[in-house]
Amino acid sequence: MDFKNVGIQDVGMAVVQQLWNEVTEQAMELGSETSDVVLNKGSFQEFSKTILELKMLLASLNAQKIVDATHSESTTAALETLSFQLKKACKIIKDYKSGSRIRLIFKSHSILLQMQDVAKDIAKAISSFQLINLDIALNLKNMTNQIIDNLSTMEFQSALATDRIASEIEDSISQNSKDQENAVKLLGKIAEAVGASMNASMVQNELELLKQEKEEMEDQKKQAEALQLSQLIQFLYSTEIVMRPQDEIIAAYHQQYPIDSFICPLCNNMMADPVVILCGHSFERKAIQERFKSGERKCPTCKQELLSMDLTPNLSLRNSIEEWKQRDMDLKFQAAVPGITSNDLSRQKMALENMEVLLEVPSYAAKFADEGLIPKLVEILKDKKLNSAAALKCLYYLSKYCDNHKETIIKAGAVRYVVKHIYKDGTEPDAIAILLELSERETYAEKIGSTKDCIPLLVSLLANNNPDISQKAHKVLQNLSSNTHFVVKMAEVGHFQPFVARFNQGPQETRTLMAAALIEMQLKESSIKDLKNKQFIHNLVQMLSSSAPACKVACLRSIKKLVEYPKMVKRLLKDPVTIPHLLGLISFVRSDPHEKQEAAEILALLIGASQQFELQKYRGLQELQSKHNVSLLLQVVASSDPKTKVRFLHLLVELSQKSETAQNLIRSDEDAVGRLFSLLHSDQPAVKRWTMRLIYCISEGHPAGVPLPPSPAKETAITTLAGILTSSPDTEERSIAAGIISQLPNDDVDIDEILRKSDTLKAIHEVICSADEETDGNMAPAGQGPSLLENALAALLRYTEPTKPELQRQVGKLELYPSLVRVLSRGSSLAKQRAAIALAKLSQSTSQLVYEATIVAKQAKHSMPLMNVMKLLTNMSRCCSTSSENVSICSVHGAACSSRDTFCLVKADAVKPLVRTLSETESGVAEAAITALETLLTEHSTLSRATAAIVDSQGVVAILQVLEKGSLSAKTKALDLFQKILRTTQIADTLFQRSEGILIQLLQDAELKKKAALALKQMKVLPDQSSYF
Repeated sequence: MDFKNVGIQDVGMAVVQQLWNEVTEQAMELGSETSDVVLNKGSFQEFSKTILELKMLLASLNAQKIVDATHSESTTAALETLSFQLKKACKIIKDYKSGSRIRLIFKSHSILLQMQDVAKDIAKAISSFQLINLDIALNLKNMTNQIIDNLSTMEFQSALATDRIASEIEDSISQNSKDQENAVKLLGKIAEAVGASMNASMVQNELELLKQEKEEMEDQKKQAEALQLSQLIQFLYSTEIVMRPQDEIIAAYHQQYPIDSFICPLCNNMMADPVVILCGHSFERKAIQERFKSGERKCPTCKQELLSMDLTPNLSLRNSIEEWKQRDMDLKFQAAVPGITSNDLSRQKMALENMEVLLEVPSYAAKFADEGLIPKLVEILKDKKLNSAAALKCLYYLSKYCDNHKETIIKAGAVRYVVKHIYKDGTEPDAIAILLELSERETYAEKIGSTKDCIPLLVSLLANNNPDISQKAHKVLQNLSSNTHFVVKMAEVGHFQPFVARFNQGPQETRTLMAAALIEMQLKESSIKDLKNKQFIHNLVQMLSSSAPACKVACLRSIKKLVEYPKMVKRLLKDPVTIPHLLGLISFVRSDPHEKQEAAEILALLIGASQQFELQKYRGLQELQSKHNVSLLLQVVASSDPKTKVRFLHLLVELSQKSETAQNLIRSDEDAVGRLFSLLHSDQPAVKRWTMRLIYCISEGHPAGVPLPPSPAKETAITTLAGILTSSPDTEERSIAAGIISQLPNDDVDIDEILRKSDTLKAIHEVICSADEETDGNMAPAGQGPSLLENALAALLRYTEPTKPELQRQVGKLELYPSLVRVLSRGSSLAKQRAAIALAKLSQSTSQLVYEATIVAKQAKHSMPLMNVMKLLTNMSRCCSTSSENVSICSVHGAACSSRDTFCLVKADAVKPLVRTLSETESGVAEAAITALETLLTEHSTLSRATAAIVDSQGVVAILQVLEKGSLSAKTKALDLFQKILRTTQIADTLFQRSEGILIQLLQDAELKKKAALALKQMKVLPDQSSYF
């Protein structure tokens, strides 16, 4: 218990000690604050000295001894009282020093009385410590007595000069004196009394302090003190050292002319339609009517019972209110005018805010303009410190109501600053409204449209989320749309509606300028939507019939630009005059070659962008395919310069790719065909190349192949093609030549003989071998048809025909097979397809030879000794090689495929690559590979071994992949191959279930279900009598 008691005492003592220290510091602070008081210095310095002595006393005393003698509770209470009084005195001193010095003089007497009272309270608090009765040093006791005595008897007396000044201030205020000279003299006395210099800075500082204190008094509802402060403010303004702001003049006016009688007691708003009721009191009509409707029959003001609810208009009061409003607005305007031109930012801000309201009245807007303040208002827009929104509002009213001053607004540079403001803050409707008002007159619209960045800015605002802003921007652009230059600017930034409208309305000269401008523009899908205008396209195309060369050139180039967009292609084709006008330019003998070239290029682009069925849909395209027009195009090719030839050959290529009619017309024109082949000797590479493209285009896929000229030109043509393939340095030329050779008539022995004697096959061999070494080395540029390798393989197919043994033997001699097999792994899908077809044809010939060799062997077996039979077979040259040494026997055909004239898929290691090729998804590739593999299964005697070779190469897995993901034709061929495999091979258990599932799924396909059912029957999954058969 003793331990706990000691702890409590320690805590209590710590609290007392802390409080003692705080009181000591408070005494120090109070003494310091009081020492530099200027007014009534004598009294405050005596007080300061005594308080500092108190601080020294507190610092010298031992708090522990006092607590021991008086108990901690009484000591704490005494300290708290002393602390309170010291704080109170400190607050009075701080308020005394921080407030207005004029008010300090005016209320110094009351402050001194407060200080006198607080000094006595401090003395009482010190006495409560009873230090006299304590065992302390004598000098400390004497000091304590002296401090208590000084504070108790201390008098705070005001100096006579201070009292006299306060009295003079009071007299000046009470008399409402406006004597500026006397006010200045009195202010001089005040400045001297408070130790300050009398100047504008001192007066301005005093005014700010007084206004601040006045607001505080008003907030605290201390109306008397607020009134006194207002009077002191009025006194300072009467010195005229600082001018009263205009807003305060207006406020003073309102105080002078109270408007309480204009306010409706019911709604507390100024009355607009005052009426008198029976008792004589006036109210706003609507407010009193609502009162009466609620059932009330007494006057809201005098509470008199009303016998009648009649309302009489108070015309006199209404006139008084109107007169007051007018005077009030006039006064505000007069006050705001000098504020606009003032260098004082606060005055300018206030003036702007007042003008923002006043200029809404047209008469004040006119007065403002007549005062010549428009340039100043425009200047204000530059100043970031001022209210630019208010300045814009003022400018808007001026532009709206002062038509004869719009030029002044323009000359002052308002448009440029308004545009800058919109750039920084595009959400201000008044800025756009100014431009709208000014743009109503064409002269000023020119200025707006010519302002840098104005049109792009207005166009950007069309997408603004604020409908008011976007609509105003749209109207401004409409007002600017009578100027061609401006609508071109709008179109350049993506706003094409005015451009289209202006183009449709304008004369030919205007359209020419606009079409020329369109050529340089960046178009977007949104732009195309506007340009798709039917009338616009028609008017543009009609320019082709103009006699002015500049007009036609601008039209052609702009149409060529528009054709880049599919939607524009359709619109141009729908117009019935587009193609006739273009053909007219081509057929007109005196047309400029450049115009013909442009017309041909546009036609080529139109055809290239059209679907094949659309050539019969649009009348113009139908007309283009006529015999007359195709002949016209061919005639231009024959008779024009190289550059024109190229453009028209390009056009014919595009037309032939889409139109079978055009193909047949060209093929049937023997003279034209002869001229085309003669162009293969041209010294112009582009002419030569486009001619070859056209020949290839009219030949590809046609049953009759390449339309050749009659002999001897035919032989020359084939020799020329072979020469291009073998020796041209241009890869594309070689590729097209190979493609044309692949399309040559297949049953012409003369052609075969020319090719056999030429180096064509060697060139094909080189292409395939180089592709083997560098896979991408012979690829054609994107969009230019098959690659050199693909076309070379197509040409090779002629040499692999089983019906052309002489050509096949050439293939064997060149040892082409290994490279051909590698194409299956490295080539494109088309290359793989053609390589597989070539291998299939070669293997087909081998199968026939093996069959014949087997027959011969069987016959020889009965007619000659065994040794002679073996000699017959081994004398045959080896498979896939010119070497006859160390040749292994084929696992499928044995020695039967060892002849130099035979090719074997197994010996050439082609089975696995063909099986891998089955995974290709491109149409025709898998089919070609299956066809090649099937050639192994034609001879019954080797069927089981051939099947094993395919199965061992993962053939079943690859076939199942085709059955799952392949095309219909690929699945059909895969099912045939799968059935052949099933005849001789048992499917492994791991694949049986998968095969069964895939085949059952194929039973749902009407075209495949019979073949799938047969396969399932072979697997013994379906019975022989199934309904699928």
